[in-house]
Amino acid sequence: MEPGTGRGNTTGTPPPPPHDTVPPLPSPPAIRAQDLSGSHDGVQVIRGLDLLIRPGEIFGLLGAPGTGKSTAIALLCTLIRPTTGSLWVAGHDVHTAPTAVRGSVGVVLQHPTLDLGLTVQENLRLHAALHGMTRRRAHRRITAMLTLTGLLRRRHCPVRVLAQGTRRKLEITRALLHRPQVLLLDEPTHGLDAHDHEQVWQHVHRMHRTTGVTVLSTIRRADEAHHCDRLALLQDGRTVAVQDPSPPPTRPGQDHSPAPARAIPLGSPLLSPPRPCPASVLRHRTGGEPTPKAHT
Repeated sequence: MEPGTGRGNTTGTPPPPPHDTVPPLPSPPAIRAQDLSGSHDGVQVIRGLDLLIRPGEIFGLLGAPGTGKSTAIALLCTLIRPTTGSLWVAGHDVHTAPTAVRGSVGVVLQHPTLDLGLTVQENLRLHAALHGMTRRRAHRRITAMLTLTGLLRRRHCPVRVLAQGTRRKLEITRALLHRPQVLLLDEPTHGLDAHDHEQVWQHVHRMHRTTGVTVLSTIRRADEAHHCDRLALLQDGRTVAVQDPSPPPTRPGQDHSPAPARAIPLGSPLLSPPRPCPASVLRHRTGGEPTPKAHT
């Protein structure tokens, strides 16, 4: 009935829904790239990259070596400027607000960047100072993050005595120290053995659950896909497919639901794990010396 008239609605227009039934506006994407292109050392590597990553998800960028994964990370953290296309990170345009983008992201590059001569705490203090954190705020944040990571008792240890997997976890912790909205990981398990590989991914999930940060990680091993909520297949600098990954293979004693059909052929030769380095090359790289066992 129309209020005050005693007559029904004769206009044919449905009444507006109550306020509590109006759906909320969708959150802006954590990362949005449209027809993005970028070059490295004068060579165009990214050729029309399209991404739409939701806040709070773990997103994988999957591809073989040389497909542009590291260049994509460099574009996202403003290490290099796009040549064409648009790119927004944490609500900031990389073209017009690169400083705001850098303050909104935490980055772990493929190759280690810790100072081996400094202690765990000194590495984190340096990062805090670079992001303008006061000493008191940095101390509280470092203590909290090291407690969460399980490294508090090693805060005074030189980084050089830590195992490779522990160093990687420390780099991820350092990248989250200034509370970024987006965490960018460039092959975070590169060069790690099977045990450290699993430990690093467990650490990524722990940090994700605790902080709610959006994670974008490049990967080149198909068996890492299940660590992501969604993944994009990168080929020749372009996004060729986006897919929800299948669960990990069932192991004895585990009860996994049947894997759904996969649109991306994760077992294709394109995504095969890299070949192991020949022993002769390893001897050449290490000079024939055995690698000392690091403390765990």
